[in-house]
Amino acid sequence: MRARLLAWYRRARRDLPWRRRPTPYRVWVSEIMLQQTTVAAVAPRYEAFLRRFPDARALAAASEDEVLSAWAGLGYYSRARNLRRAALEIAARRGGRFPSDPEAVRALPGIGRYTAGAILSIAFGRAVPLVDGNVIRVFARLFALRGRAKDPALAAEVWRRAEALVDKDAPGDWNQALMELGATVCTPESPSCGACPVSRDCAAFKTGRPDAYPAPDARRAPVPVKWTCLWIENSGRVLLWKRSDKERLLKNLWGLPEAGRVPAAAGRRRARTSHSITHHALTVDLRDGNLAPGAKLPPEARWVPRAHLKDFLVSSLWLKLLKTPPAASGRKTRP
Repeated sequence: MRARLLAWYRRARRDLPWRRRPTPYRVWVSEIMLQQTTVAAVAPRYEAFLRRFPDARALAAASEDEVLSAWAGLGYYSRARNLRRAALEIAARRGGRFPSDPEAVRALPGIGRYTAGAILSIAFGRAVPLVDGNVIRVFARLFALRGRAKDPALAAEVWRRAEALVDKDAPGDWNQALMELGATVCTPESPSCGACPVSRDCAAFKTGRPDAYPAPDARRAPVPVKWTCLWIENSGRVLLWKRSDKERLLKNLWGLPEAGRVPAAAGRRRARTSHSITHHALTVDLRDGNLAPGAKLPPEARWVPRAHLKDFLVSSLWLKLLKTPPAASGRKTRP
């Protein structure tokens, strides 16, 4: 089974940018980007990020705002912050060289068991397993394992089997083959069993119901959230507001101020958009905001030149609204 899957992977794998030169840094950046984000979304952003930050030292030398700006649109911004924090440790304690010791890798911010397994096996050739959602689905079907994909007991069983099956001679290819199979053939719905190189070994395929493994997760109803945000402009500068770490969503990110966060009255609506963040369904109204004369702004507020907004508004929520920018004319406000 292992030989057939490896042969299939080497013949049919997708040409993805992080596979062309799998250095520890390149693998690490790709794996962090790919957490909870699709290959289609990451692929066009990956090379641009590496051009801006070609190694750990360059990433460590950048400010957090610079890293978040380069990450704009990928979401889950704590990943970018942890990436920079880890780069600072690598630059300060390891001379810019990514560690190869499993304990040292796991100790870096933002790196868990899966990401460590990916880096160690793909970049260093270490015979260590990895398990993600694709691998859980593949193993659940290969061995007809019961349970939901997010059940800790099923994950523990898959980790046990993955550790036993990891290829000692080509661990990086083996781990990537499992993920590639899950992403392109052994998909959640309507798996392409006829194209699968290991269907003859698959216990779920033999039952005639491969899509019944793993058991489907219970669907979680989205939480509706409504925001009214303000567009406050003066002399080509727009007022932004930095959200705190106590906010429900978009923590520690710059955004257009919500009504009530700055001393301004909401006027006519300029735009409306819908947006999803994790299990939240947002409806956002963007309205003109008029500051009261002599109003004192909170320390979280900042005037930013309109031409530089995209350096601060990194969430795809704001990027949606900026695609239909407010008209240049209109009532001016006092800074």
